Amino acid sequence: MNVKINNLSPEEFKKKRDLLIKIYLEGYKGLEEYAYNRRSEVKWYLNWLYKGDPEGFLVAQEEEKAVGFLGCTCNWFDRNFGIVGEIHELVVLPGRQNEGIGSALLKEALNYLRKKGHKKIGLWVGKGNERAKDFYKKFGFKEVGGIGIWIRMILNLEP
Repeated sequence: MNVKINNLSPEEFKKKRDLLIKIYLEGYKGLEEYAYNRRSEVKWYLNWLYKGDPEGFLVAQEEEKAVGFLGCTCNWFDRNFGIVGEIHELVVLPGRQNEGIGSALLKEALNYLRKKGHKKIGLWVGKGNERAKDFYKKFGFKEVGGIGIWIRMILNLEP
């Protein structure tokens, strides 16, 4: 895998945003019930992700072309667990899945959140998105509840 995981400067983010929107929309084909489906909504969402924690917005790039991204926040409030590291989004182009790109993005995010002192990492995943749930379980995430079409998963980093 010749993919590098990077943060983007605000200028780079603006330059790559249209490609990131495309990656998001392609990545959610068949899973539209869990996604923003209009370009304007996706643009708003990506801006929100980036502004929420620019250091936690990671892009997988191959020769300067984005092939996937992850957005996480280092200080997210969870009603049950208090302040946690939160994975908000992980998307890889469908044609590039199963190459380790998602794993590389997630490992980088977990390292970032660990360095920020988090003992618990949370995320929400679509109830019917078995592939994503299985992926996160491989990293130690456990289902701890849910609301509607969403399942809450937590990774406990404490021994």
